[in-house]
Amino acid sequence: MRKLSQTIVPLILVFSALVSVRPALADSAEPAQATTAQDQHSQNMKLLASLAKTGVTNSDIAFWGHLAYQGNYSGFRVIDISEPETPSVLADVDCGSGQGDVTVWGNILVRSVDYPMTERSCAGERSPDPTKPGQFEGVQVFDVSDPHDPQLVKLVDTDCGSHTNTLIPDLANGRLLIYVLSYFLLPGPNCGDGREANPLHAKFSIVSVPLSHPQDAAVVATPAIDADPFALDGLGPTIGCHDVGVFMPLHLAAVACLSEAQLWDISDPLHPTTLARIHNPDPGFEIWHSATWTWDGKYIVFGDESESGSCHGDQTEMDGRVWFYRLSDLLHGATSPVGSFLIPRDQGDEYCSAHMFNVVPVKDRYVLVSSWYGGGTDVIDFTDPTRATEIAYYDVESPNPGSFWAAYWYNGFIYGSDIPNGFDTFLFSGPQRAGAQRLDHLNPQTQEAYLR
Repeated sequence: MRKLSQTIVPLILVFSALVSVRPALADSAEPAQATTAQDQHSQNMKLLASLAKTGVTNSDIAFWGHLAYQGNYSGFRVIDISEPETPSVLADVDCGSGQGDVTVWGNILVRSVDYPMTERSCAGERSPDPTKPGQFEGVQVFDVSDPHDPQLVKLVDTDCGSHTNTLIPDLANGRLLIYVLSYFLLPGPNCGDGREANPLHAKFSIVSVPLSHPQDAAVVATPAIDADPFALDGLGPTIGCHDVGVFMPLHLAAVACLSEAQLWDISDPLHPTTLARIHNPDPGFEIWHSATWTWDGKYIVFGDESESGSCHGDQTEMDGRVWFYRLSDLLHGATSPVGSFLIPRDQGDEYCSAHMFNVVPVKDRYVLVSSWYGGGTDVIDFTDPTRATEIAYYDVESPNPGSFWAAYWYNGFIYGSDIPNGFDTFLFSGPQRAGAQRLDHLNPQTQEAYLR
């Protein structure tokens, strides 16, 4: 989501035969470059490399081995990060519309499509008439076994499309379960204006992707969501959730549902149950947007995407923050946060707000890596959640001012998705990173292991 007066791309614009996509291989004449002459940054943060992708909105990132998959509003890129200082694009896939959130498991990639497409193939474009029957919005399933030549194998329609998606591995049953998050703000072929039984939407979709036959992916459940309605000027109202962060060892999900947050028991992932509903601190959230966990499962971080924009160097501002909640409090009925954080650097007229983030997998310390749109990429120590502090940052100013959708720690480096510019590799050299564990893969909204 984005400031209304600017471009609220994730929220406001929300609106099976094997098919060959159109991958464009990276041009060897355009190697990854790091440009730092005009950038603002702390001494312990360095920009190592940048891979330009302009002319589209760059969105979320997922990782498998030495590959990063970066979504965008036209498709996604496959990026080799085996050498983080010299990443290279293996494929640039042109397929469909926004917003392009991606999750990956082995040779399977799932991509969110939240705008109706004119055709049910990669040749489709964003429809000028979103209510026209027969168009597609939902999730795309790709075979990425050849990272140079991904193939679209299935389109799965979901009501109100897919704004985001969260992957739950269900290996005992030979499948992936995909929580598809969506809501009605603008109409679609199966969304709003009487096209759904509940005009507020008030549900999410669960898609099953068989590991051995991903072309058989299908919706297997549509659980109801009980939350307060959410509306923006001239749009909605609706009931739905924006992001889900799951912690698999505890079978719990932290859920950002626009108007409130929730804690779900996902022991039976097809039938989640609500354990807690969390309403605004006073004053507090404008939009409950994002959620992640500490690696010991003790704390949840929720992000507020400010509709109006924040980060003016005034620490009395309460919107656009990340907020810290203790799990044991929520399980015992206490829903007050234990602390919050807003970057201290004044961003002037640039739109700034917390967005997508994850926690560094290091013992005995809590370190959060987060994107802040125009505020750049930030590193926050919240080992004491009541006194979270900024310990590093990088704010891209050249060659074009950056605006970061996502920033994630993965295997010793920070990778950023710069909305107008592309993909960046950062090195954070502070002592707080010491002992960080390596991972085989990372879907940032899916934490699969304890770190204790």
